[in-house]
Amino acid sequence: MMQTPVIVTFANQKGGVGKTTLCVTFANYLVTKGVRVVIVDCDFQHSILKCRRSDLRKYGIGTVPYDVIEKEATDRDEMTRLMETLHNEPSIEVALVDSPGSLKAPGLVPLFVNSDIIVIPFHYDLVTVPSTASFIMFLDRLRQAMAGGMKSRLFMIPNMSDGRVGKRAELLIWEKSRETFSTYGEVTPKLSKRADMERFSTIAALDMQTEIVRPVYDKIYYAMFDTLDPLRQHSLRGIQLVENLEPKKKKPKIDKPPEEKEESKEETTVTTDNSETEVSQNSTENIEETNPTEPAEQIEPTENK
Repeated sequence: MMQTPVIVTFANQKGGVGKTTLCVTFANYLVTKGVRVVIVDCDFQHSILKCRRSDLRKYGIGTVPYDVIEKEATDRDEMTRLMETLHNEPSIEVALVDSPGSLKAPGLVPLFVNSDIIVIPFHYDLVTVPSTASFIMFLDRLRQAMAGGMKSRLFMIPNMSDGRVGKRAELLIWEKSRETFSTYGEVTPKLSKRADMERFSTIAALDMQTEIVRPVYDKIYYAMFDTLDPLRQHSLRGIQLVENLEPKKKKPKIDKPPEEKEESKEETTVTTDNSETEVSQNSTENIEETNPTEPAEQIEPTENK
């Protein structure tokens, strides 16, 4: 079991791989496990902070499950102080950091060095795989430069996977890249491209993505706590549950208009009448065949000459 608070950073030098989405959905997953969590939004766009503000306007502050803090990764000293603060904060057990999709920010080095886990989302495509490989090599060189001072575990997540995409030659490259990445950390199961993964919230419907992400997040959770059991018993309530936010509606029974009912009834009657007529005609023909009414031909007597 890792010493808490555990700092988990979502990072990749390639943008658009789903760092923000995975950071929020992992926070929601941890809430269902009874873990006290905080999100530190260091991305240049601060998408998580914007999402939280939007959620507060929509749902209010009554059921906020965790805090979202805004920080800038451009300041190396500020990031160093932040890492020290998080590692010594008794009120939290896991701190999730959403980092920029770039290596130019000076504060990234202390962030990566002091992270317990670095989660690297990537896509299986001919642009993202080489870029992700370069990022992993950067982390490996940083680890070597720290001479044992960096103990971050790497988890690579194949995100937004679409089995319909990729030629045979590309699939072979992706399988080879998976083998290569696994020498530097753990490559998790794939996360399929699903519309529900984009419908995340920092306040409501925290269980919407649970079944989708569980096979992946269980591995990270186990690495932190050496168990898959909840850290403490916790039940989602109110709008934190999908069923309360979007209750299923029974489909109303649609009655046919009176005109359609009459037409349907007339069609049934006509069909029945036709059937009776056919039966009557067939019966009559059979009777005529068995009981002919025409008289038999008369044989005239032959005259004797």
